[in-house]
Amino acid sequence: MNIFLLEDDIIHQQRLELIIREILVENRWSANSIVTTARPDHLLEKVQETVDQNIYFLDIELNGEKKKGLEVAHQIRQLDQRGVIAFITTHSEFAPITYAYKVSAFDFIAKDSPVDELKQHVVDCFENLLSTQLNGKKEELFIFSNQHTSFQVPFSDILYFETTEISHKLRLICKSRLVNFYATLDEVEKMDARFFKIHRSFVVNLENIAEINRSEGLVYFDKAHSCMISRRKIRTALEKMNSINQHFQKN
Repeated sequence: MNIFLLEDDIIHQQRLELIIREILVENRWSANSIVTTARPDHLLEKVQETVDQNIYFLDIELNGEKKKGLEVAHQIRQLDQRGVIAFITTHSEFAPITYAYKVSAFDFIAKDSPVDELKQHVVDCFENLLSTQLNGKKEELFIFSNQHTSFQVPFSDILYFETTEISHKLRLICKSRLVNFYATLDEVEKMDARFFKIHRSFVVNLENIAEINRSEGLVYFDKAHSCMISRRKIRTALEKMNSINQHFQKN
């Protein structure tokens, strides 16, 4: 899992991070990362680049803005529909209005709670995340691992991979986030039959192609995402798409 803590009071920030680390050790739970910050923009940037199971502890009032944490939670939900969100706050009166932000908050935790009580709330949040992992709908995952990085992301979210200005560094474009990692397009294409190198700079997930525009030389995934296709690859791409669709209809 990945843990995100957004808190602008350094004392509360350090206190909660210490509690989180103690809970992880006591329960033998592991975390890929713990991101602690006072900056909403920094947190959202990290969320965009992070995959796997996420849990968020957010202060509601940030830098004098009483509902800033609710706004951040709403933005998180655009990127991560499944993560567990808990608010750490002195403003419990905001609990009834969170529905308006459509963030599905799991818990409200009072900052001034006794340590044991606060700790139990945090444990409940972790157990909810882990229970969802075990009992939720299983999604087919694309799992990548090498000496530089490792991550997993649902196949259904993958649109395409593209080269970057840095040699051997790729960018994975998903429906709501992106992941930067080191590999080559040829290596990625060999990882699954649904991946196809349609251009020297792009490997696509054939399942998520909405349209191939021959005249423009573009592949469209949705209104916001498209990439180039070599004209000599169009026929092969269409054949592979038909083959993939037939295979999954049978299964």
